[in-house]
Amino acid sequence: MTNPRELLARLNPTTIRYDVGRGGVGALSNQDIAAALAFVPAGLGREVLEACWWPDGAARRSHKLRDAVYMHVQPEIARQAKELSEARIHRGMLHACAGWANNPGAGLLRELAAAEAKVEAIKARCWPVSAFEMLPAMSKAVIDELAHPNQCPDCKGRGQLRAGELVVTCPTCGGRGTLAISDRKRAAAIGRDKATYRVVWRPMYEWMIREFGDAEQEAARHLSAALRDAA
Repeated sequence: MTNPRELLARLNPTTIRYDVGRGGVGALSNQDIAAALAFVPAGLGREVLEACWWPDGAARRSHKLRDAVYMHVQPEIARQAKELSEARIHRGMLHACAGWANNPGAGLLRELAAAEAKVEAIKARCWPVSAFEMLPAMSKAVIDELAHPNQCPDCKGRGQLRAGELVVTCPTCGGRGTLAISDRKRAAAIGRDKATYRVVWRPMYEWMIREFGDAEQEAARHLSAALRDAA
């Protein structure tokens, strides 16, 4: 079947008529495609799918994307806060034990040093306190990247190359069909310099691009199944 994302894109304004039956997938009207979209479960995946491929429709219900993003991100921020809080409590208890003892042993001192290191490691992984304030800019940048991936120039996005009679994995992109976006471009997309992005925002951005991408792919699978049933 044609990429369901491309069929969804037919709902955008156009001067070309796509609703004339030509047999097979081409016989699907825009009404069929819109009806199939109703079978995609509500949530982040559906909103990202629409934002990437039917931006005209997504713009009319942008509050749905906003709510889906906040609902998806909030548990991760809460998890990080809980992990950091528990690590700090454990460190505090070890400090109290060390203060209680007249002569803390080497074992306790090693535990305390490990607890200090764990707190610092978790802090480095946690998103900044201003994470919620950055969600609009980060979401827009992530969606733009998903909608316009950096296509591999060698395999033209296919992920494979033909070598004589053999089909091999593209060595340039490793079969992904796309190449990574540079930190500089991602930093510019969210309005930050490259150094700040790398130190402060990269963990959050990379988490969001994975989560948004996985959710969009799952939504596309639901859309594809609904379109097969409608064909």
